Amino acid sequence: MRIVGTLTFAGAAITAAAIWSAPALTASRSQDTGPVLATPPGITLQAIASGGGRRGEGGSREEEKKPSWSVDGKADPFFPAAQTRSGGRGTTYADGNGHTLYTYDKDTQAGVSACYDDCAKAWPPALVPAGFKPTGAWSSITRTDGSKQWTFKGKPLYTFTKDTNAGQRNGEGAGGGAWRNAKFEPTAGLEIPFGMSLTESLTANGYVLSDENRLTIYMSDEAPARAKAACAMSACENRWTPVTAAQLANPTGDFTLLPRGDGFKQWAFKGKALYTYSGDEIPGDSNGVGVDKKYKIAMIVEYFVPKTASIRDDIARGPLVATAAGMTLYRRDTSFHQSNGHGLPKSTPGNQSVGRAMGTRSCDEVCLKTWKPFLASSNDQPSGYWDIYVRADGNRQWAYKGFALYTYPGDKKPGDKNGSDIYDVLIADRPDQDIYKNGPVNNPSMAAMFWSYVEP
Repeated sequence: MRIVGTLTFAGAAITAAAIWSAPALTASRSQDTGPVLATPPGITLQAIASGGGRRGEGGSREEEKKPSWSVDGKADPFFPAAQTRSGGRGTTYADGNGHTLYTYDKDTQAGVSACYDDCAKAWPPALVPAGFKPTGAWSSITRTDGSKQWTFKGKPLYTFTKDTNAGQRNGEGAGGGAWRNAKFEPTAGLEIPFGMSLTESLTANGYVLSDENRLTIYMSDEAPARAKAACAMSACENRWTPVTAAQLANPTGDFTLLPRGDGFKQWAFKGKALYTYSGDEIPGDSNGVGVDKKYKIAMIVEYFVPKTASIRDDIARGPLVATAAGMTLYRRDTSFHQSNGHGLPKSTPGNQSVGRAMGTRSCDEVCLKTWKPFLASSNDQPSGYWDIYVRADGNRQWAYKGFALYTYPGDKKPGDKNGSDIYDVLIADRPDQDIYKNGPVNNPSMAAMFWSYVEP
């Protein structure tokens, strides 16, 4: 393959930079502080492969002819802040290498694994990184050799040796159904009152409580009082509306009812009164974050973000992945005849298996003279949608949803996206070869590599 030309479409990037929302929507945090996360250090989230691994190295091929954009399982293409973009088959918990995690029905004694010897050779235990601290449903047990093994909701976790690529589930149903995939299901077992739901918010970077209109709900320690008329203008004194309950509503799970003194009752979650914010206009918005320190988003499941990264909002593009300082992060992807496009709101987020197949090879020595890898420290651990790739020079590089991340020196201030939609056009000298060994480009005539900002 030969690079025969570079095309840059910078106009849109320059225009969008002027309306960048500077504050981070999700504060950068270390892996041992802040709210309980969906995944602890060393546990990742991977899109479930739709079958058929790739040839040779690289990730399993997950066909994404139509990206899965949904809210509560329903197609919702108009609200990019509230879209679920995992594969249509769902998401699985995995280890730090992206290998699917399983539970074993014969693990019936608390704190004890029933899988040793030949069983452990086929089903290696998922081991805990040094310094792990229990968080939420994640804990550990000690095996007979002294090693620590992950448990989720009390069940020990294992990988399967026949899963060679990320997202594969070749062990599902093995052993007469005794082996079960530990699938990521954030709504499982949660009792939610009528009129509320759990919505994945890309701006909030996790699953949040939402009202009957799927607008984000916030929590406050303030005692409920008689309702004040809420208004929509930012200069108004009150922009918070109580989430009131029906007259015949009853407490359920962690949800209780608080008297208001005006004849109505207000919902509370874990003792905190619930409100909506008048500045949120569409499902997935979280514009109330940081407005008043007394009100915090009612986050049920929060995704991990490295302490050197953040999720920030661009009015024109929606939530984007950036460094902690707000500098845009980019991925390099292959361009085919994609009907969904890219570099636009609600566009294709890229195929995770393609990103894994390329790894850090998507940017060679010539490329690295311009693009700078977004590096992880020696102490960082992969978690959630954030993986770590080891470069040829030994440096560790962050990857998000399969794609290695880079910054662009042409961006001079937070919010600049001057590196987006830069194309390197490729022509095949040998139609029978890919641009990378067993890689994603297999086109007998012409293809292109392009750079794009990264959406959650």
